[in-house]
Amino acid sequence: MSQTFKGDITNNVVELNLQAGATNIGTPTVAYDGTNNGEISVQVMGDVDGSSGFQNDSTLKGLVIGTSCTSIGNYAFQFCFGLTGSLVIPNSVTTIGNGAFYVCNALTGSLTIGNSVTTIGDSAFFGCDALTGSLTIPDSVTSIGTYAFAGCDALTGSLTIPDSVTTIGNEAFYYCTGFDGSLTLPTNPNFTSIGSSAFNNCTGLTGSLTIPNSVASIGSFAFENCSGLTGSLTIPNSVTAIGNRAFYGC
Repeated sequence: MSQTFKGDITNNVVELNLQAGATNIGTPTVAYDGTNNGEISVQVMGDVDGSSGFQNDSTLKGLVIGTSCTSIGNYAFQFCFGLTGSLVIPNSVTTIGNGAFYVCNALTGSLTIGNSVTTIGDSAFFGCDALTGSLTIPDSVTSIGTYAFAGCDALTGSLTIPDSVTTIGNEAFYYCTGFDGSLTLPTNPNFTSIGSSAFNNCTGLTGSLTIPNSVASIGSFAFENCSGLTGSLTIPNSVTAIGNRAFYGC
């Protein structure tokens, strides 16, 4: 069955109306350009990836990820330098692929990650340095990839990694200097290591730091230059290896 979509832009909101009979299929992912009328440039039903027509398109100004999307594939929106505003990952999405929003550095609003996402891929939000507000990682997430949020230095507030997470990749939060609250690490028994430079130069993190009892190794430079951690530091007996300069500059 074919579907027909009509796209209208009102105050940067995309309105989509499905034709009669097209129910329970979700809404498409839509990007619009920078013309006065906000013409729809690309729309895709279902999952999106690097072949969906969004990648490397610097003319795109607005983005609404539709509920028909369950997976944002590798490099789906990389180098979309023109995308502005907030970014909402709907609850239909379970996977955010590697480099999905790589260097989308004009996204100047908040980031909302839906509560079905289980995997945040390598460099998924790398260089999205204008995203603002606090970062909430939902309890559904089990894996945060290498460089996942590296350079997202406008994100603020405390940083809580939920207990569902078992893996935090190297440089996952590298140079996230804007966090200005506490850091809470997961207590999942399968969370056994903290990657190299995982929180390197998160200079605004404050208060005390407790390494969970499940952790056996802390990678090199893991907390280097986290100079705002001025409270106590608790390292459990489970830790057998602490890498070079793991707490240098604290």
